[in-house]
Amino acid sequence: MIVLPVDKYMERLRLMSQFEGRDYGRLRILEQAQEDFRDRATALRGFTAISAAFKCFFLETVELLNSEIRPRIKSAVSPEYAMFLPRLCSHFFTLCGAERCAMGGYPLEGYTILRNVFDGAVMTAAAAMRISDFYAIEGLAAQEPFDPGKVRTRRKKEEFRVRALMTGKDSGLSALTLEELAKWDALFDMEIHGAGLSKAKAMNWMRGKGPLPVVPTYLERDFSMFINRYCEIAWVIHRLIPMIQPPGILFDSFWREKWQRLDESLEQAVASLTQDLGKKIGAAVVELVKTKFAFTAESVLAPG
Repeated sequence: MIVLPVDKYMERLRLMSQFEGRDYGRLRILEQAQEDFRDRATALRGFTAISAAFKCFFLETVELLNSEIRPRIKSAVSPEYAMFLPRLCSHFFTLCGAERCAMGGYPLEGYTILRNVFDGAVMTAAAAMRISDFYAIEGLAAQEPFDPGKVRTRRKKEEFRVRALMTGKDSGLSALTLEELAKWDALFDMEIHGAGLSKAKAMNWMRGKGPLPVVPTYLERDFSMFINRYCEIAWVIHRLIPMIQPPGILFDSFWREKWQRLDESLEQAVASLTQDLGKKIGAAVVELVKTKFAFTAESVLAPG
């Protein structure tokens, strides 16, 4: 291997990537496709409005926590509260990242990211409802030295147990809801394990009827799949937000009213899959959220 000085290294890459007289010129093809996709996606005003409102409310809540609530905390917070906040922020970060990916032209890739957010939110809700606890879902055990292998094993075992109680056979959800959620989950698996949905975009090339697609093209089916799950997962995260409030220190009635309005809007977005499109999954998700994320604007995280 030839080791080049940095300037020579960069110059060689620049020269080999010229196209039509421009350095890295072919990138413009990709960038233009991404811009065209973003224009099509942002034209869906209902989705952009609900997404923007959700993110604004989350940001406003954290601002209120930092400026008004935290100065009023006079005693040490519980370990559960300290473990909950980073998890909630991680759910928000990852959801935003998935949306950026989807809006930039990669909706199915963003869709796979949503799986991680959903699974994490289910575990967070289970701990908040005392179906589990924040130590167990992290695979941690008191009075034991940290062992990565044991932590991983315990975490997986607890996840299987909790998923059965939250979204599976031991959840108490209706048979129809369980059937629809299983189908919903299978689509996640199809894309995550082998890109079963993404590979369909190359079908015309495989049949000799088109070029091999390597730049984003807006397909309503793909972006709709992302939107539907994004709204669902934004709703479950929204249901967790009130537990930012430390016990005994609640936000004011104006904040609670905003929370309720956004909650109703997110429910409407999810329920429309059934009410407007006749898809049973909308009603199934509503049952899931109202049963397993049964939090309100007054909910707080009680110490274990």
